Amino acid sequence: MTYSKSNSLESRRSTESVAAIITAHREAVGEPKLRERLLAEFVGTFFLVLAVGVSVAGDSGMAPVAIGLVLAVQIYTFGSVSGGFLNPSVTLAVLLSGRGKITTAHAAMYVGTQMLGGIVGGLAAFVATESTFCFDYAVLSRPWGTSLELEVLFTAALCGTVLAAGTSNDAPNQYFGFAIGCTVIGGALACGGFDQGSFNPAVTVGMNFANNLNGNAAATPSAGAWLVFLLGPQAGALLAAAIFRGTRSNEYDVGVEAAAAGAGSPEDNENAIATV
Repeated sequence: MTYSKSNSLESRRSTESVAAIITAHREAVGEPKLRERLLAEFVGTFFLVLAVGVSVAGDSGMAPVAIGLVLAVQIYTFGSVSGGFLNPSVTLAVLLSGRGKITTAHAAMYVGTQMLGGIVGGLAAFVATESTFCFDYAVLSRPWGTSLELEVLFTAALCGTVLAAGTSNDAPNQYFGFAIGCTVIGGALACGGFDQGSFNPAVTVGMNFANNLNGNAAATPSAGAWLVFLLGPQAGALLAAAIFRGTRSNEYDVGVEAAAAGAGSPEDNENAIATV
């Protein structure tokens, strides 16, 4: 890793919000207001859950692709406003990864807004298709441990992609939304037949809530299913944050190293390049 006169800039960027990182190459504009960020998370999550409900009801076999594409587009649409998390597990992973990307208070508001967007999206899908489904491992006649394992691991993969492509020193880039959407597509396709592939508590809540209002629903989730599909992704977020911290020490050392590099003379700091 190299350092030059951009040390102070790198130190500052280490604590920037995700939205600020995404728009680093854009002409300077004002920071989005909190209400704008929450609205972005609501709308983005709404369209994601709407896509889940409609594509599954259509039973075309292309549901994972449709869901991943809609997610990618929503991330590109709202990434510069809120970071485009659209998932309580992603929000938790970003919070646990540190670096000042989001505060605990804002993370809590994000989660509440994402859950609300998921519920409204699930209801909209129900109205459009007159059909619902629920997340329950019993639907696939699989033991709860199978769904728990796959929800934890593939949510960790999703959150890890978000942390690396959207929040790290690798950003900004033009592939972050595509990479995140492809992770969902790949995870859903890989899990087919073994797990329903929620990877997102807002999706679980939205679809299960709409399903509970459907008097003709084929099944209703058990208490154990609620726990698996809500807590499994959160455990995946914790795992992703731990892996990120374990593999990205430069994300946390940049401020210290930049300060050390700045200890020389002004001339040295302006012109010299220190290799670490």
